[in-house]
Amino acid sequence: MKMIATTIAVTTLSLAILLVIVGMGAKSESLIFQSANAQVSVFPGTQPEQPSTGPSGGTTGGTAGGPSSGPTGGTGAPGFNAKTISEQNSIQADADVKNLVILVPNKKLVNQAFLPLEATVVQGTNVIWVNGDPAANHGVVVKGNSGQSVFSNQTIPYKNGTQFTFDTIGKYTFSDPTSTASTPGTINVVSPQNAPDNGSTNSTMPTAGLFVVPAGDKAYFDKHFSTLGYHAADSNIIKQTGATQGNDIDLYVYIQKSGKYDTILHRTAVKLGFLQSKTG
Repeated sequence: MKMIATTIAVTTLSLAILLVIVGMGAKSESLIFQSANAQVSVFPGTQPEQPSTGPSGGTTGGTAGGPSSGPTGGTGAPGFNAKTISEQNSIQADADVKNLVILVPNKKLVNQAFLPLEATVVQGTNVIWVNGDPAANHGVVVKGNSGQSVFSNQTIPYKNGTQFTFDTIGKYTFSDPTSTASTPGTINVVSPQNAPDNGSTNSTMPTAGLFVVPAGDKAYFDKHFSTLGYHAADSNIIKQTGATQGNDIDLYVYIQKSGKYDTILHRTAVKLGFLQSKTG
């Protein structure tokens, strides 16, 4: 994104004022973005950010394969696609994503242990698990290829979280010790060279994650996903069938400006508070 500067010289001659264009030159300047680690003091209802069209037209839902532009003009690489992510229950991050938030979802909306259940991240990525289930405490145990535990936090209260940095390439599983019957998740850690560029991400948005809300409240959450330093990269309405028919949900894929664990956790807790006010 470039800014064009135009120079106009004004000369006074006798009593008449003549405008003389001395030169019109173009000068390119890169926009200076806020530091990834800076805290953004924008809260819902106070100075919301301008909505961004995003790589998939904002929060209108994507199509398979994704679009070709990112939040700031893009690199031509496909971006996050909420429909594909919801179908595969999997997300792939690139080297721009330094923090990936994995949500323990509200069981009134999603009856599974984690969202997403599978992720591919670049070596050195910090994964943050946040308990978004107001009904219970949860936990996480991470195991390596050989089945040995490499990280464990047995108790994560609602709106709280825990984190682990994946410094070693390989395949890991993670599970909730409070829900032994649930399907465990998988994290594939790859080198930066083996992670395709994602058009949704850039260095100014180092954090990504998923969030799910009632589809009937989409307009409300569309508004609030442009605050707190968030950007909704894409969203997708998921139709429910069977016993849950009529309780459709909306899956957001988001990125956000903060790279600090405490700030990420606080902002996620604020979003969970909004969600609880809608779900009871």
